[in-house]
Amino acid sequence: MASKPLIDNRREPRIPAECRGLARLAVSIEILDASAAGIRARTTLPLAVGTLLKLTLPGSAERHARIAWVDGNAFGCEFMKPLNAKELRDLVDATANAAPYAICH
Repeated sequence: MASKPLIDNRREPRIPAECRGLARLAVSIEILDASAAGIRARTTLPLAVGTLLKLTLPGSAERHARIAWVDGNAFGCEFMKPLNAKELRDLVDATANAAPYAICH
């Protein structure tokens, strides 16, 4: 039996539904350290282990990542595809107080 739409003061009638959806949020993060495999970062939004993210990194690299651990507002995530040497260099070069580094091939 089909459910009747709910009647209220909205422009369109609402129909009951129970299913999963996907919400995309734009949230600023502070990157604390990085490797080709992932980053350690901080944000004010609570995150859970296993959460999937799409990150836009300095230098315009984009990566899908999975939250591996959370400690308060800090978290670590692993990239689904590692950064290449140029992408990692661009990320580190965007950090004004970064220590000298070397990327070995």
